[in-house]
Amino acid sequence: MIRKLASVVVFGALAIAGCGVGGGDKVPVDSSTGGGSDTGSSGASITCTAQIALTGTFTAPVALDPTGGCQPDGTWMMTATVTDAGTCANVPLKASYSYTVTGVGRNTKVAYADTGGEFQGVFEASGDGLCIGSLEHILADGSNFDQVTLHPSIPKPDAAVTTLTISGIGEFNLWNGHP
Repeated sequence: MIRKLASVVVFGALAIAGCGVGGGDKVPVDSSTGGGSDTGSSGASITCTAQIALTGTFTAPVALDPTGGCQPDGTWMMTATVTDAGTCANVPLKASYSYTVTGVGRNTKVAYADTGGEFQGVFEASGDGLCIGSLEHILADGSNFDQVTLHPSIPKPDAAVTTLTISGIGEFNLWNGHP
């Protein structure tokens, strides 16, 4: 009986591990065709992709606790730079990106300082004290749509400081319809 119960538990755990929430509508881009094989839920496809590097400064409203792990509350100010334009003729990035994070746990709010377009964002702990963001911007660009996805991170503070250096990566995708 115990062996059967263990098999059921292992099978159930594997079934649950295989499930995810959201984002299941994309497939990898076929680089041999220059893009175009990613499709969004609207049937739109990516026409080009570029890679981005992030640098900047995180400023907390109070000194961070070096034993506290990820503490994202504060202002995240960063610059995005194209590291590989891929097949994109133009990669329209903002001069800077600024976000304000407030709240704790499920009550955390991420506000973007600019207006226009669609925005969604979240910051999470990596498990080793790092804070990592996932920030997505979608902006109409004529009949196309620009999608900028940024993944900034800050290290675990090693002292009671109020500023940390942001690093990270990102991606620009030009879609021929709304993603």
